[in-house]
Amino acid sequence: MVVFWRQGYSASSIQDLVDATGLSRSSLYAAFGDKRGLFLAAVDRYVETSSRTRVQALRVGTDPLASIRRFFDNLVAFSVGEGRRLGCLLTNEAVELAPSDADLERRFRANLAEVETAFAEALGRAQRAGEIGAARDLRALARMLTNSVQGMRVMARAGVEEPVLRDIVNETLAALP
Repeated sequence: MVVFWRQGYSASSIQDLVDATGLSRSSLYAAFGDKRGLFLAAVDRYVETSSRTRVQALRVGTDPLASIRRFFDNLVAFSVGEGRRLGCLLTNEAVELAPSDADLERRFRANLAEVETAFAEALGRAQRAGEIGAARDLRALARMLTNSVQGMRVMARAGVEEPVLRDIVNETLAALP
């Protein structure tokens, strides 16, 4: 997963994948069929271990706006820390491959929908608590937040520094109430 995340699908050689997995070429092909099969398995693993974990954090807690803030703060911390210059595996590969790979495009769209729905649910809780105006379109706000996440991940991959990412978070969240 990390090889694809760091290098992208096209730049990841079979030898890179053999070295990273510790599997022989024949074992890798037996287990995954080919490089694309391993890639799709890596994408699914990424969704389970990285994306879905972040999304789940939006669904817990008694203060939904604080949960959204934590989501973005954790994203910034990862982006300038251990995930420096990684961005998002799905976003990276959606740019590279989704226009020509229906399986990847389906996974990317499903992940976006999951993130958007989690934001919409948190915003709904905030609206019911009177923290967001009743006339606000929660789905549109959720889409704005999802778009901000994607943009931040691209910027993080490009090496944008923490203060810039913090400005984006602060201005994005200022648009909510």
